[in-house]
Amino acid sequence: MRLEIQCEDRVGMIREILDIFIPHQIDMRLVEADSKQRCIYCGFSDIPFSQLQSLLAEIRKLDSVEDVKTIRFTPFEREHNALYTLLESLPDGVIAVDLSGRITMVTELAADDLGASVTDLMHQPLQQFIKGIHFSKSAWANPKAGLSKRIRIRNKTLLLEMRPFFVVDDEGGDIPAGTVIYLKSEQRLDRQAANLKLVPEAENHLETFFQPEVIKSAAMAHTLRQAKAFAEVNVPLFVQGEVGTGKRHLIEALFQYWQKRQSDQDAELVVRHAKDIQLDDIKGLDKHSGWFVIDQIEHLAAEQQLNLSSWLHQQADTVTSFDRQMRLVTLSSLSQANLLASGLEASLYFALAKVSLTMPSLRERREDLEGLVIHLLRDLTERYRKPMPNLSKEALTKLSLHSWSGNLSELQNVCLQTLLQTKNKTWQAQDIELPEDKHLSLTLQNGSLEKTVKAWESTLLKQLYPHYPSTRRLAKAVGMSHSAIANKLKEYGIQGK
Repeated sequence: MRLEIQCEDRVGMIREILDIFIPHQIDMRLVEADSKQRCIYCGFSDIPFSQLQSLLAEIRKLDSVEDVKTIRFTPFEREHNALYTLLESLPDGVIAVDLSGRITMVTELAADDLGASVTDLMHQPLQQFIKGIHFSKSAWANPKAGLSKRIRIRNKTLLLEMRPFFVVDDEGGDIPAGTVIYLKSEQRLDRQAANLKLVPEAENHLETFFQPEVIKSAAMAHTLRQAKAFAEVNVPLFVQGEVGTGKRHLIEALFQYWQKRQSDQDAELVVRHAKDIQLDDIKGLDKHSGWFVIDQIEHLAAEQQLNLSSWLHQQADTVTSFDRQMRLVTLSSLSQANLLASGLEASLYFALAKVSLTMPSLRERREDLEGLVIHLLRDLTERYRKPMPNLSKEALTKLSLHSWSGNLSELQNVCLQTLLQTKNKTWQAQDIELPEDKHLSLTLQNGSLEKTVKAWESTLLKQLYPHYPSTRRLAKAVGMSHSAIANKLKEYGIQGK
């Protein structure tokens, strides 16, 4: 049990309080005084409620006592446990010793390094557990500088770093109080670095998320222009795109772009799947500001569709441009026709799609493919600690010819698989394993096979030419003669060199 007694800071105050505890035969375990907060804290074992009432009444009668109440912990206990939690979360083991070299504090990680339990280590000489270094009594009693040494304990090599700590006296001088020891291992340092690489980036501003090398395609450049134009218009936004095109990444980047321009650090980005949306979520839209994103809107329950329609109607009638409100953003991999066929109310759809963006598929972004692969590989090589590979022309051609039904998600999977199993510094076409491609995207042209083949050939050469921008380079890539490719480029109106 803990008591907080608020009172004036005067001589004899603590003595008078403690005298009250004696007739109650209370075994005092803890006493703290905080002159800045004008509080005295007492800790003892639990007592019956009737006895507690009597004790509190007696304390309140003391001169200068303003208030007394029970609390769950004292400020020192809170700070002490916060410190221990912080130390236990560090990647290194931590030990503190007093001026005689006895352990006064040790984390679980340090105890494991020393091969003993925390209980067995407390108040024991540190020298007893680290045999490789001799510490003199004077070194503990008068710590003046840090020390770093490699030690070996239980067949593990550790880096031991010692730092003295001091307490400030009443005159502002530093009094040696003990030493803090850090135990570092190469394995833990590597694990910490690996964790850093695995954690996603907190910021992907629109201007940095879409690098120039991944917006070469007309489709992506158009989407980016629209995104910037729609960013600051506070009306519902609808984003459509095939599975794996990166719709959520686009919204996260767009939100941060908007937030930076608005200088509204309190705005929230909330992303929820449509299946998880409840009435309370919709009612809560009025209490916050920012963007509320509903992913896969086609899965929104019929009841919540009505509630959301009602909320949108209310917003249109009552909200002004000066109100802080949540902007509604919806995502879907279905087209408008398929969305309405799935059961989404037409009136709700058109209310949600005041402005709309289309995230292009990878098939529409052939010009961006090389930049996207490099962008993905930079992240994957850092995360999995692999060297950055190069791409051969043949490998890039093989990637360009694939239909990518899974879009960026499929591309990332292929890159990861190739990276993990390929030791070559330069990826060749045979290094890349692609799933069977059943989507040739061919349509019979005017009932003629010859015209269909020519149309497909024209499309393919237009896609390949930016990667091999000369007739000689393109001819070598596809295995044809220079003159044959030159004739085809001329026939299809593709500018050659």
